[in-house]
Amino acid sequence: MTRPSLAVPLAALALLAAGLGGCVPYSVGSTASTVAPREAEPSVTLQVASGRRDLDRDDDAGGGGLMLANEARLGLDERSDIGVRLVGLGSLTATYKRRLAGPVGGDAGTSLIVGAGVIAASHLHLEATLVASPGPLPGAARVVPYGAVRVQDLTPFSDDALGTSPAVGLVVGGRFGWPDLAVSPEIGLFYSPSPLRGADDVIVVPSVTVRGDRLRKALGL
Repeated sequence: MTRPSLAVPLAALALLAAGLGGCVPYSVGSTASTVAPREAEPSVTLQVASGRRDLDRDDDAGGGGLMLANEARLGLDERSDIGVRLVGLGSLTATYKRRLAGPVGGDAGTSLIVGAGVIAASHLHLEATLVASPGPLPGAARVVPYGAVRVQDLTPFSDDALGTSPAVGLVVGGRFGWPDLAVSPEIGLFYSPSPLRGADDVIVVPSVTVRGDRLRKALGL
């Protein structure tokens, strides 16, 4: 894929991100692999949540949320990396990922991701994710399935913000492509009771993540 073919849609995504408010990040978007030491890997995630939890007291029940996030991860050593994710406007999270099991440099194995941040300039966000992958499918080296258990919580610090119960969910997805350019569609199902009467306590979250070094080159970074 050539650089111009990626640069145009990425510019459009950047403009869209500027028009989106904060929305809670539920997506995982990766296998158990970590970024190589001293290497950087960018990604872009588009997520749709059936219900929002970064709520104000004047919000109505039943509202969903669209999220566009940009993330950059930096490899620390052979088994760990860190990342910073910008979520629309007013939302920023940072995470640390550590491989717990599996060969170094591969997708197979298990990793733990922990992180924190600020959502919608009104809530403190905490998250913990355990992600596992069997590695590439037999006969399909460019397809890597993965699954995750994710727990996260929001604590309001604004007078107008509502408190919500922690979200506990399962995420299933797959990475399709090459090490330097891959697409990861996934679906998440989270239980998080809403503080609003009439709102569904179960949140369905489809998302797609594009990541890889070719993405960085397309941005001219």
